[in-house]
Amino acid sequence: MRTMLEGVGSRAAAALHIPQDVTPGEPVITMIGRRNVHIENYHRIEHFSAEMVRLRARTCRVSVCGRDLKIEYYTKEEMMIGGQVASVCMENV
Repeated sequence: MRTMLEGVGSRAAAALHIPQDVTPGEPVITMIGRRNVHIENYHRIEHFSAEMVRLRARTCRVSVCGRDLKIEYYTKEEMMIGGQVASVCMENV
């Protein structure tokens, strides 16, 4: 069933000319220099260390890698990661 519905939200958003950043379930990632990453629309924290924070979103995994990483704050829907950010990667699930 999931394969039939996969991508329906993205196609509907494109057809309705809705910006991708407001498509339900898609993570919204904002980098503020190399010191902070603000992430919205995540579901859970899968891994946390000073070198990597890996999050699970509805459509992908988001990994923030670097040094001295820390979660500055988080709520049910968003978080701010601080430290020396080297990379942000997204992986399909």
